[in-house]
Amino acid sequence: MQNQPPASTGKVYEMLWDCRFCGTKKLLGKTHRFCPNCGGQQDPSWRYFPSDAEKVAVQDHVYVGADKICKACKSLNSAIAEFCGNCGAPLSDAPQAALVGNREKAEGESFETENLKERQQATAAEFITPKPAPRKGMSIPMLVLLVAIPLIIGGAIFALTRTRSAAAYVTGHHWERTIQILSLQPVPSKGNCDLLPLGAYNVDQRYEQVGSHRVPDGQECRTKQIDQGDGTFREEEQCTTTYRDEPDYGYVCYYVVNTWLPSREARAEGDKSTSLVWPDTNIRNSGCLIIGCEQEGSRSEQYVLTFKGDGDRTFECPVSYDLWNESNIERGFNIEVGQILKDFRCNTLKPVS
Repeated sequence: MQNQPPASTGKVYEMLWDCRFCGTKKLLGKTHRFCPNCGGQQDPSWRYFPSDAEKVAVQDHVYVGADKICKACKSLNSAIAEFCGNCGAPLSDAPQAALVGNREKAEGESFETENLKERQQATAAEFITPKPAPRKGMSIPMLVLLVAIPLIIGGAIFALTRTRSAAAYVTGHHWERTIQILSLQPVPSKGNCDLLPLGAYNVDQRYEQVGSHRVPDGQECRTKQIDQGDGTFREEEQCTTTYRDEPDYGYVCYYVVNTWLPSREARAEGDKSTSLVWPDTNIRNSGCLIIGCEQEGSRSEQYVLTFKGDGDRTFECPVSYDLWNESNIERGFNIEVGQILKDFRCNTLKPVS
């Protein structure tokens, strides 16, 4: 059962139809239930929309629903009829006339006569094209694939994470200490004039666009034609509000503020034979607050052991200072090595007792 269109609320016009028996064209869907030339019964599937110039308005139309098609004689009957007007057969379970798909146009465009033949050819092609029967169950190849993919992915993850234990010994030490040096630099910026940062200078106040907001700017309308299934169609206008962006203006302050920014690094490094020291920063003008002055920033340090192991391969691992300091040359360690990538997992490093 098709969904009934709602009752007519817009302008109502007659659909057109072509007689399939004698070829008479552009008969009126509501007025001509039978072809005036040969008497042939109107086929609702042959109804189509007219162009704007061909529209025939229906006056005082009362919509009662899509037409019913008599099962006995195939005659069209009103939706409120209980018995066929042609053969008298009951219409209690009579099928409804098929509805033509809706169409619409933008404001300023015009409707052309619908191409019935094109629609019929498209419908016929859809009907003729064989559709694959729905599968009752999943095919064996698909089932195998769905099972195999997770197994393959899981196997790859397992293989990449699988390790073996290997022996290694210390061959060298390396340390590095770094101090970040900050310098006071002029940074141009802009912002709210009421929220200037402390120390801002060269302030330039300007009146300019600071944003935008949307305001209604008319409507965009489209006209839709809707087949009602009783030989008529209605036209409805659907409009949506359009908007435009309206600029917002206000005062903006452009200014310069001196800011401490990273400018260079001081680095010291060595091995176990050299003393652990922090690098000389060579700070310029320490403690001043003028452009170019410098001060210390963050500090970082790293301690690295060099090893040989797993076939005398050389590798490095960053470790804590305590472990680095107590690990002499040739001290033994155990470490996990990847089975596939042959990579050393430094987080598994353990000294041999």
